[in-house]
Amino acid sequence: MKVRANVKMSGCTFDEWKTFYGSYEADRVKFVRNETVLQISDSEAEVVFEIFDIDGLTALSKRGDILDFEQQNGVVVSIEGT
Repeated sequence: MKVRANVKMSGCTFDEWKTFYGSYEADRVKFVRNETVLQISDSEAEVVFEIFDIDGLTALSKRGDILDFEQQNGVVVSIEGT
């Protein structure tokens, strides 16, 4: 399933978010492929990818360090199919 994630951040910059997002890339590739990240602005990004293990990706997105970063930095992610 191909999806687009719109990522908005209010407590960090795109570069800070991208650094954190990159820190768990090795974990994401177990569940998604063909991922591209596009900077929309200093506080917004678009990530497009194909999910091949939705259960694994769902579990990853609930990991404590990810939830903590998102909460501390006002990161809001909305997902839509493409």
